[in-house]
Amino acid sequence: MTAPAGPRPAYQDITAGMPDYHGCNPTQALTRMPTPPTNPAAHPIARLTLRQYKSIERCDIELGPFTILAGRNGAGKSNIIDALAFVSDALRNTLEYALRKRGGITQVRRKSPSKPTVPAIGIQLRLPDGNTAKYAFRITTVKGPQFRVDQEECRITDASGRVLHEFLVRDRDVQRWTPPSARPALAEDRLYLVAVSGLPEFRPVYDTLTRMVFHNFNPEVMKRPQQPEPGPLLSHDGGNLASVIKHLAGTAPEKLERVLEYIREIGVPLKNIEHKQSGSLETLEVIQERGEEGRPASFDAIALSDGTIRALGILVSLVSLNAEGTRGPSLIGIEEPETALHPAAAGALMDALAEGSESTQLLITCHSPDLLDSSAVSPDMIRPVVLEEGRTRVGVLSQAKSDLLTKHLSTAGELLRLDQLQPDEAELRAREEAAGTLFEAFR
Repeated sequence: MTAPAGPRPAYQDITAGMPDYHGCNPTQALTRMPTPPTNPAAHPIARLTLRQYKSIERCDIELGPFTILAGRNGAGKSNIIDALAFVSDALRNTLEYALRKRGGITQVRRKSPSKPTVPAIGIQLRLPDGNTAKYAFRITTVKGPQFRVDQEECRITDASGRVLHEFLVRDRDVQRWTPPSARPALAEDRLYLVAVSGLPEFRPVYDTLTRMVFHNFNPEVMKRPQQPEPGPLLSHDGGNLASVIKHLAGTAPEKLERVLEYIREIGVPLKNIEHKQSGSLETLEVIQERGEEGRPASFDAIALSDGTIRALGILVSLVSLNAEGTRGPSLIGIEEPETALHPAAAGALMDALAEGSESTQLLITCHSPDLLDSSAVSPDMIRPVVLEEGRTRVGVLSQAKSDLLTKHLSTAGELLRLDQLQPDEAELRAREEAAGTLFEAFR
């Protein structure tokens, strides 16, 4: 629950200094920002900055059309994805809900032996109209499980860096407001971006952040008959798989056929997948090929292996991105898509993920060398994640390691097997030691 204001950290302009894609000075920036995609609406999340979030003390990474968080189990890869999921949860529901879902503020802020830490999240976005937005907020603990939003701000700039629209809220007080319309009232249990989401100036930012979806598929849930659910997009655990496949079969059968093509390439000889009604519940009926002489055999989803049902969920999610009547997700986050899948099928799955990233932004976690062996994996996709002295560190590949991949002298999977998939230490140290605001310019 929220609490009255108390002692707070020193003021920070938590969006100042963050390099714009159109205005980054290559003589000042430590590293060149990634080239903006040709379709910014399909790949809108440009940069993620975290402070004191779970195992992450400091993190600043650029996200491309397809970003792979690669590293050992327990390194903190899931915490990076969860930070984006936290923002989406807090905007769709309430900030208190997002915290309770994760065990409360004490489980979200990074543990420190000296003093309580102050978690903060910042995101840079590419908007459909070509403008850039920066959105950030910081949460301060007060007493025990109580919390308050210490600071929240959103800034939208054009290609030249000129500020078009902006708000800044500190300690429940709107201190900066540029739109000509009257500023909405603050709500105790919600971020201010929710209150201003009805205004055209800030609606694109709200829409982008609330349309992020995250999957951690649960095979047992996906196999069981479920109550019908409306909507063309898969849920977090994939439990509405039968509903989504029914929607695809009726509106875009060619997309469902594309799913079957990849399933066969993975090595599962499925001829068709059909929606099956069972009283008030629904499930899937799978028709499997039995060779030239044998008749096709049909069986329910419960008979599928965990690896097959997970792969099916991933593929369905990828093809249903822009389903009829929807704009689809702005970003899809997937936890370990290779789980329970035979190593020989990893290449086909990576090909499917790479194809899907052409139409929407993907962020996945991975600790499978077999998946990273794929020729579809390029150095710019990889963000190595390591855990050192209890702190999660994430960065880009060093130039030497990138050259190995570019020249086909090694694969990312081989580097992972040798425990050589490490972030570039020099750049990482410079980023972590940079002084100033949440979004440092890294000069």
